[in-house]
Amino acid sequence: MRKQDIMARPYIAPTSRLMVAAGFALCAALAQAASGFWVSQSQEALVTPGMSMAEVRDALGHPTQFIKYRNQPGPTFTYRVLGTVDTLFDVDFDAKGQVVSTNERIVPLDGDSAHDR
Repeated sequence: MRKQDIMARPYIAPTSRLMVAAGFALCAALAQAASGFWVSQSQEALVTPGMSMAEVRDALGHPTQFIKYRNQPGPTFTYRVLGTVDTLFDVDFDAKGQVVSTNERIVPLDGDSAHDR
């Protein structure tokens, strides 16, 4: 066997490279969707009182968490905030499914209770 044969790089068709890149992009998108959408602080401003749950989902995507607290009339959507590791954005709804308030909160990484910003 010649040295050139050992050192030669195998030919990989451009189509194959494109398929691999598309596969990675699809996996990343599915992982993002499975864990809920991340929102920027400018996207938070899109949510206003009176919006429906469908309108919030259309503006921000599916929430990371959908929680119904016993002491609240409606559910809460929770999103992660881009550019942070510990900040969450909550959207609170009334019994009719309309936005009543929004809140950004910090969840300490050490597991302590959340603190409002």
